[in-house]
Amino acid sequence: MALQILAWMASGLYFSLIPIAEIRGEHLTKPAESPAPAQLESMVTPTVVAGLIRRDIGDGWTLSRMELISVEGQGYWRVEGKHAGHVFTRLVNADGSGFVPRLSEEEAQARAVQWLREPAEPRSAEWVEQLAAGSEFRGRALPVWKVTFLEPEAVSLYLHPWTGELLARRTDRWRIFDFLWMLHIMDFSERDDFNHPLLQVAAALGLLIVLSGVAYWVMSTRLFRRRVRRITDYPL
Repeated sequence: MALQILAWMASGLYFSLIPIAEIRGEHLTKPAESPAPAQLESMVTPTVVAGLIRRDIGDGWTLSRMELISVEGQGYWRVEGKHAGHVFTRLVNADGSGFVPRLSEEEAQARAVQWLREPAEPRSAEWVEQLAAGSEFRGRALPVWKVTFLEPEAVSLYLHPWTGELLARRTDRWRIFDFLWMLHIMDFSERDDFNHPLLQVAAALGLLIVLSGVAYWVMSTRLFRRRVRRITDYPL
């Protein structure tokens, strides 16, 4: 319990010292720009776009959102949906000529460089389809591109493979945060569950230790000992 209380205090101190925006690496990348609504004379209807999606991924998909956007002067239908329990996002040319293809490794690296505020050279690009338990990128749909840089701050950028959108940033500060968070909530595998019995028992024992320490401190004060002495000197 002494080690766990030390872990709680050390992690809490780190959480309070480092702003969460810096832990997330928000200062390293450019803010996402909201795409402007496309204004095109020649564009296909949402029904045609739905047919293209069906032709690409098959039947049994459900639409979550569809919007007409403009990116760098080019019009697209941005489609979000679910298929076989998985979330997907696709960009379809507004004129119905086809899908925007998945980013290649070189394109993913170039897009990652564009996201950085300061230019840097990518160290590697990794196609991520599966994640180990407790991975630094979790709780998001797969697959993704992971582009890693030595500088700044050994940042790794996770990009959507079809849209190039920035999904997450992971820096050394975030990795320290994640390790301390694991110790803080005592979930040593998934690092996300803070409602499990181990943490509940430890919290109860920690509370008992604190209360017993307060009680001992009160009992050791002169005022308390004087009152006890008076009671013992004048028994009923």
